[in-house]
Amino acid sequence: MTYKIYFLFFIFLGCAQVTSLNLQKHQFGQIPTKIVWIQVAGFEEEHLATLKFDSSTKDEALSFEKFLCLGKAWEYNLYNIRPTAESSFLGQLTGDRNIKNSCEDYKAKPIWKLISKNGYKVGAFENGASNDESLESAKACGQDGSNFLDDLVIWKMNKAPAKSSQFFHVNEKSNFEKKTTYYDRSCLTGECYSNLSQNIKSVFSQFSRKSDKYLFIVRDFKYKSDLASKNYSKYKASLKELEKTVEYFLSLSSESKNMLVLLTSAKSKVLEFPKSGNQWKEFEQSGKYLIDRKSKLISTVMASGARAENFCGIYNQSQILPRIFSGSKQQGLELAIINPFD
Repeated sequence: MTYKIYFLFFIFLGCAQVTSLNLQKHQFGQIPTKIVWIQVAGFEEEHLATLKFDSSTKDEALSFEKFLCLGKAWEYNLYNIRPTAESSFLGQLTGDRNIKNSCEDYKAKPIWKLISKNGYKVGAFENGASNDESLESAKACGQDGSNFLDDLVIWKMNKAPAKSSQFFHVNEKSNFEKKTTYYDRSCLTGECYSNLSQNIKSVFSQFSRKSDKYLFIVRDFKYKSDLASKNYSKYKASLKELEKTVEYFLSLSSESKNMLVLLTSAKSKVLEFPKSGNQWKEFEQSGKYLIDRKSKLISTVMASGARAENFCGIYNQSQILPRIFSGSKQQGLELAIINPFD
């Protein structure tokens, strides 16, 4: 009789579904109907040492540390080992390695083309993107470029090109329309007076209101430029704004089992941090001893929420898109919202 009890016990353990990931509660196989995708040019997880070893926060978990899954993505495509950040992000959004930095790139189907037909609202918030880095650069490619941006709302923390442009502001409520680009009213002089986390909270709360299905993309190029400026205070301020943004979205995902928060990077920069002691003290005070090296060949991926389990491991950046929708056939979780390669 004892052997039968042990046998049944082990069968039960074998059939029980794992409900934790990275020692945190997690439901495997959930379909993400609310997707927040944060793309940060230049970011690499070791940069978080700037915040982690700050005397005021070293004993507290950073919001980045609350992600359930950490992965790595090779950045190379068919033409470059170290593609530009905008090329890498385009490859991530389309699942395509054939990125040539030409108008031909916009013949590929981005993620919003695949899910908008299923009732998803889609918007992209850009921070500090140049003309070449912005998704709006597709408009220069005629019909292919225009079709590429269909069903997409774009918000930009940049100076508006004309007085007739559409605007948004952190303290204003708006009904955002697709196929429209909105510029931050606080950036009229070229310098933005609203910060990233405030703008995102304001825009996202209005965009996602009364919506059960959405994709909200954050594209941050300012972090890369602040890092390249070697201005320590600007670089650290940008990192803190990302920290607040991540904290905001992770808090929302903890309340919704169908929400995925995904952070990916591109053109990740290697930073050589100083030694401990007085050198680290001087680094915290002024940024002294912070050395900027060449970009890495592999970039950071972090995920929490629905389908987060798919982003652990090492893979090419073109595989990030299908991992949002793919499930494990062995576990009977093959149901997906769409087939990205239809």
